[in-house]
Amino acid sequence: LIDSPGHVDFSSEVTAAAGLADGAFLVLDVVEGVRAQTVSAMRQARRDNLRLVLVLNKVDRLHGEKGMSAKEALASFRQG
Repeated sequence: LIDSPGHVDFSSEVTAAAGLADGAFLVLDVVEGVRAQTVSAMRQARRDNLRLVLVLNKVDRLHGEKGMSAKEALASFRQG
């Protein structure tokens, strides 16, 4: 298991970790959404032929902070 940060300052660590791994979990904060580093990490995984598992994190914040119902949260995932 290799844990590499997603912040842009650590992009070289992400690249190094991807080169050592067989697969990757890409953890996505659903409130913050897809950011430039998310796209970069996905591209890196694709370049290195990694099996990628998307993990949706902080789903509870959609209800607690945004006041979304489960149906609204699901709709927001589908809209991208």
